[in-house]
Amino acid sequence: ALGKPSEAFGDLYKEFDEDRFIARLPSPPYLFMDRITHIEPEQWVLKEGGWIEAEYDVTSDAWYFSSNRTPLMPFCVLLEIALQPCGWLAAYMGSALKSKKDLRFRNLGGNATLFHEVLPEAKTLTMRTRLTQVSEAADMIIEQFDIQVLQTDEMIYKGDLTFGFFSKESLAQQVGIHDAKQNIYNPSSDELKIAKSFQLKDTPPFSPDTADPQYMDSTPSLAMPAKALRMIDIIDIYIPDGGPFGLGFIRGTKKVDPSEWFFKAHFYQDPVCPGSLGIESFLQLIKFIAFNRWGHLADSYRFGHIIGKPHSWTYRGQITPENTKIEVEAVVTSLHDMPVPYIMANGYLKVDGLYIYKMENFGIKLVSIK
Repeated sequence: ALGKPSEAFGDLYKEFDEDRFIARLPSPPYLFMDRITHIEPEQWVLKEGGWIEAEYDVTSDAWYFSSNRTPLMPFCVLLEIALQPCGWLAAYMGSALKSKKDLRFRNLGGNATLFHEVLPEAKTLTMRTRLTQVSEAADMIIEQFDIQVLQTDEMIYKGDLTFGFFSKESLAQQVGIHDAKQNIYNPSSDELKIAKSFQLKDTPPFSPDTADPQYMDSTPSLAMPAKALRMIDIIDIYIPDGGPFGLGFIRGTKKVDPSEWFFKAHFYQDPVCPGSLGIESFLQLIKFIAFNRWGHLADSYRFGHIIGKPHSWTYRGQITPENTKIEVEAVVTSLHDMPVPYIMANGYLKVDGLYIYKMENFGIKLVSIK
């Protein structure tokens, strides 16, 4: 994440110690991989096949539990746990040596299913990753991976991911999601007349380094994330019966702050907002709908993840400190009340007017704590 690449991988990476840029893992507090425990592929050989295994130790006092304001691992953290071994494997196989240009590493999307939630008492998670396909063209490399996250022998999360290595110049020419403008939902004038807006309150912890489990003690079971994790500032439009299915439409915004913690953590010499936090912002919109609809259950239920339903995401751009405004929108596709309230939604994220993320079949449910 921060040290000399040659000390982690060997002398072939010495040129990246000082003279050249190399793609890195995130640094704390967004590093979620503690050790590599098993390696099958041959080093410096970029080809399909062979698993690696890594581990991450979950601690009950981790900053993201108190920042999530509920005893549940946030989806963004779980996703990073699944993604980060892919970056390590790509480096181990020598991807950076394939071009004389300095290449950045970006997730392009994925398809996955969550089978179990991760709670504070989870202890150690095991991540398994293997390269399944690789293609090279000029100064671009596309790599596909199978991923698994397990707790002991129980499957937690499973899917397939696509990543790319790109030059800085190529990333600067982002074109966004090609069909977004044809598929987004535009509220009617009548809907906009009844739309609601809300300013979300800043609640502690305000940053990961000030997180403390004590913040959980005075928090209702059903609560929006604290400032340290919250990725939405304002709900600009909320129409409870809006959208193409009449089940709800919501749009929120966030001002890009170049000093925010995640730009420093993700990545060293390559500041970019983690795509996982973009998905987190989308899920926070769904949480807001759930809280607005079922707020009377705040003391007896907590937020939970949807289990057993495949979801997917696509990234075709990035958020950098030079950007100014993030907008996220969600269309509710299905909704259910008691006994297990849940909301499913699709949506998009755009930065400075360009749609760059697409999320499909994500959701939030309410879990009884009594």
